[in-house]
Amino acid sequence: MHNTPSPSHIALLAALALAGCGGGSGSSPGGETAPPPGAGAPQGSVVCKDYDMQDVTIAPKTITIRNNADEQIYPVLSTSTNAENLWVQGCLRTTEALPTDVVYKLYVNDGQGIPPGSEVTITLPLYSELGPRQYITWWNGGRVLLADRNKRLRNGEDKSIATPAEVTCQAQGTACALTTYASKVQFPEDAFAQLSEYTFGDSDIPAGQAARLLKPANVGYNISYVDHVYMPVAIGPKDNPYIGYSGSVQKPADFRKALHSFLGGLGEGWPVYNMSEVRLPGGYNIFAQRGGYLIQDPDVPVQPPDGQNPPVLTVQKCIDKQCTPEEQRSLQWGQSVQNIQDLWGACVDWGSEDISQYTSKKYPQDCPAPQEMQGKLALVKDFFAENHKKYLAMYDAKQCTGEPKGSGKIPPHVAEFKFWEAIKHIYGWVPYNEGCGAGANKLSATTAHGRDHAYVQAMYIQDLQYNYGQAAVQANPKLAFNPYVKLIHEDLGMSAYGFSVDDAVGFMSELGNGLVFTVGGVQGLENGSAFNYHDGFDVLLGNPADRVPENKPLLKKYGACSLGQNASDPDCNNVKQDVLMPDANRIVGFRVGTLPSYPMKVRFTDAQDNVYTLLVKEKFAACTGKLADCPPNRAAIVDAGACSVTTPAGAKHPKSDMWCVGANPNQSRENDEAAIKNHLSYPVPVEYLP
Repeated sequence: MHNTPSPSHIALLAALALAGCGGGSGSSPGGETAPPPGAGAPQGSVVCKDYDMQDVTIAPKTITIRNNADEQIYPVLSTSTNAENLWVQGCLRTTEALPTDVVYKLYVNDGQGIPPGSEVTITLPLYSELGPRQYITWWNGGRVLLADRNKRLRNGEDKSIATPAEVTCQAQGTACALTTYASKVQFPEDAFAQLSEYTFGDSDIPAGQAARLLKPANVGYNISYVDHVYMPVAIGPKDNPYIGYSGSVQKPADFRKALHSFLGGLGEGWPVYNMSEVRLPGGYNIFAQRGGYLIQDPDVPVQPPDGQNPPVLTVQKCIDKQCTPEEQRSLQWGQSVQNIQDLWGACVDWGSEDISQYTSKKYPQDCPAPQEMQGKLALVKDFFAENHKKYLAMYDAKQCTGEPKGSGKIPPHVAEFKFWEAIKHIYGWVPYNEGCGAGANKLSATTAHGRDHAYVQAMYIQDLQYNYGQAAVQANPKLAFNPYVKLIHEDLGMSAYGFSVDDAVGFMSELGNGLVFTVGGVQGLENGSAFNYHDGFDVLLGNPADRVPENKPLLKKYGACSLGQNASDPDCNNVKQDVLMPDANRIVGFRVGTLPSYPMKVRFTDAQDNVYTLLVKEKFAACTGKLADCPPNRAAIVDAGACSVTTPAGAKHPKSDMWCVGANPNQSRENDEAAIKNHLSYPVPVEYLP
């Protein structure tokens, strides 16, 4: 489960040097009372310390949930636990840990939900202060659970508390009452729900300073289809119409039909959760959750005999009451997963390890894969073997909590490099760091056979995880590396990620004042088209960092317009600059993510009120060669002759031509991602040109 986004998933805004501060209220850790927000500040605003340790008021953000389905939905929000509360630290500019060991759950119309055709908007401050050094941090590592059954949404550990007054709700077509519970646990694994995750803002320690700083401008979000798939959910930012949605806008009935079809085709025997409705685990969870058990529940359809706890995972034939008593207890995968185990067992050399409990196939005589695929599987296996060697070296150096390798034995919690553990790490694309800390032994620092992480991961994504489109796999489906990825991207047609480092659409981080979640349709979203990296681009300016402090803006606002889409302004002469950029941050660019068509005009205003207009003639072509040579249509993307920079008075800027000829369309792939992203790079703003 991805509770908190990794730095790789927020790479864009990190690259844009997003800076700022967040909001807070109440008493500081030192006992001083923070001043109330200024007059006219929205309800829920809080006061923090900014880059210069001055008070600044930060407005809350919102989460809107729209029900476009034909059935009731039951929304619940929850916070995360954390040993160190980085968001409150960044707001108050303190180094005190301020830990949170309780999950706070916010129910919308508890037990009643919201009906079809209705929506609710919840206003969330950065945090609510419950008492000295006690905070509900609403912005960091939040979850949105959208259920279609009012079952298993509560735990026995949940304790009712008063909903903070600054957390409010407005509704259309329904009521909106908020109920809050504190708990030591999150939601049950078998809830009839789709999990999504969000994080508002970011935080880090600015160069040359000692205290953490909160950066509130962006909104981060993803749908946990990498973990499981159950319902069609779409997410888009609020007050940023140039970013398409992530997820699915299908009707629930069509979505469920696709899940059932998968189980009757490429996903035959794919595990299902032990529930009366079809909910499927992702490619990592089919291994990681195998052997797990639920608490006793009479509503669970697969009940082993003799009062044993029911399994978390089962198969559809057991749900359909076609299993023996022993199968009800132990059958947690079928043919499609066995094909995966056979592929790894027959096509990769595991030395002397006995893997007969996982596969009856023998290496290499039973391998059905072409030689090229065998080499790629072996490279991935060796890559993780090298990572495991570094892991054991950390134990030797006493950098972890387990016993050192030289002690004569490896304790049970130290992972060994064997078939089962290796498969789990590979499908999760996670390093060996058990007992060493979540950030230890990064895959990005691992190499194998002269191939670095960037090479191996890109190959792993494009040639293995996506191999369902290859001719060899279509001829022999048993070669499918991960059938679940095809389910997500093709069968369900979703702009979402089907495995942890998927390069389609993973964790999104965009400018915005909140998020919109919809179930079963596009209504309510600001942009009704699906987001993908290929269709859009970032506009990036040179960063005059030595002349502009981190807490001063370079840009004020921006907008974009597709030509020929508006009958009253077909040439986009009046491009609306409707995305406002933070006024206390040095941000060097913005994303134009999803517009109807090319050509398009882009317009933005810098901090000195100069207005820039660009004409982007055509979409960036896909990069099929070296990145340095991409995009292949570089010369045709921008019309430099249609570029202009005008002064606040409306005259052509003296350095307009110098700035416009600096256009550089380019593409990049970051080290820990495989997605190729498009960039339209320009020089520093005109006032900083020589």
